Amino acid sequence: MTKGRKQPHPTAPLREEPPLRPLFELRYTPDAAADIKALDGSVRNQFRKVLEKKLAIDPEGYSLPLRGSLAGYWKHQFGNHRAVYRIYAQHHVVVVCSVGARKQGDAEDIYRQLESIAKTGHLAEQLASVLRNILQSRK
Repeated sequence: MTKGRKQPHPTAPLREEPPLRPLFELRYTPDAAADIKALDGSVRNQFRKVLEKKLAIDPEGYSLPLRGSLAGYWKHQFGNHRAVYRIYAQHHVVVVCSVGARKQGDAEDIYRQLESIAKTGHLAEQLASVLRNILQSRK
């Protein structure tokens, strides 16, 4: 090595990859917005990173589809929390419907709560409202 020339650190990456551009716009139902607001600050920050780095880029690649009464929805696990969302590929939109802890068998379980509001039609109303707003903003 000649004097004055620095060699790259052996573990340093040779070239930085440019960050991937989001392909999907993220939207939230009013219930999901309230769920997110109620999260602890550190969990909320972690969730924001999940949304920006994963769900906005490839919502199917980082998640699993739900079955049964929640078929058509997807889930993403982060810690002991879950985000449940719907993908509208034709509009390049992911609508987050619910965020909460997974408490299997408990009435507070995120899936039980979502099933309950889906049965009342409240979830469908919220999704329709979000989609209407998207379509109106794109005119």
